[in-house]
Amino acid sequence: MKRKILLVDDDPNILSSYQRILRKNYLIVATESAREGITAIKEQGPFAVVISDFRMPEMDGVKFLAIVRSLTPDTVRIMLSGQADMEVAVEAINQGNIFRFLSKPCPVDVFLSSINAAVEQYELLMAEKELLDNTLKGSIRVLIDILSIISPLAFKQASRLTQTARKVAARLKVERLWEIELAAMLSQIGCVTIPVEILKKREQDILLTESELEMFMAHPQQGKALLSKIPRLEHIAEAIGDQAINFNENIALMTNTGKGISMLGRILKVVLDLDGLLLTGKKHLDALEVMRSHYERYDPNVFAALEAELMNVQEGFVVKSISLQEIAPGMVIAENIKDTKGVDLIQAGSEISDVLHLRLLNFAKFTGIREPIKVLQTL
Repeated sequence: MKRKILLVDDDPNILSSYQRILRKNYLIVATESAREGITAIKEQGPFAVVISDFRMPEMDGVKFLAIVRSLTPDTVRIMLSGQADMEVAVEAINQGNIFRFLSKPCPVDVFLSSINAAVEQYELLMAEKELLDNTLKGSIRVLIDILSIISPLAFKQASRLTQTARKVAARLKVERLWEIELAAMLSQIGCVTIPVEILKKREQDILLTESELEMFMAHPQQGKALLSKIPRLEHIAEAIGDQAINFNENIALMTNTGKGISMLGRILKVVLDLDGLLLTGKKHLDALEVMRSHYERYDPNVFAALEAELMNVQEGFVVKSISLQEIAPGMVIAENIKDTKGVDLIQAGSEISDVLHLRLLNFAKFTGIREPIKVLQTL
């Protein structure tokens, strides 16, 4: 696959010569100003390499490449200029804005070898990024699967939270929706340290003892501590640690720690409180009314987004009965799945993951499963 390269120079003759040198091995886009170059990046990017002249009207090469860096951090940046600009070029290199500086006029072999080296650098960055992404996704999948097996009650709650959290975040125009989805799905990961009896009491709205409540209230920080050890999950870990903090504590928190409640944490707070009220049997709009009476606990903008979302909620679901062969990952269970002896295997409200699906199939082979299985479909 040919990599894309952007050339930016206010001299059309120089642009033509660059294109002749590079077009055999690369896809070339050429512009005669920095502003046109920025437009090209936004409309035709990403580019593996951006090559810019230093002295251009309106915006010099250092400023332009700094903008390139902010728009597409992985793009490798090269600057060309005359000897008189050497001091500026060295400063740009030291600031990390460019990969290499080439003097004008630049011999063809030096120019071409520099571009090839820049493309190799870009491909190395992409390979490392892909490896990290795949490792991260694998780690997350393992964590979610562990939660679903060790603490099915906590997993069931996390599954319920995810869709609502995503919809609220979308109304707030949160850019990285995957972060709130992940924060919601992993929000209960700290519950793996809590005995299942306490989680059952919590779900059934049975009063906890002081020591049990203390143990339960510690789970957000337990989850934060666990996830903070995983690279690139820092924002997720912060949100999970913030999930139980009332918004009216934000000023005191900023005063004492210098950090307020994260936006993801504020979203988790409203969806968790909503979920807790729904578990008591309240309808969505009744739960919202209770939350209004404690309005100070929530970020006003987040609460308004939740209100707008819940006004569109249709109460109830269609329950569909299916066979074991029809069940598939992504389905939500409407009624506890039991084996032939009546032992609960999967709790109602759980979303079937690949691991739970495999677990069901294995139980069906060795102990049998009661059919039909009931799943939820929204109205």
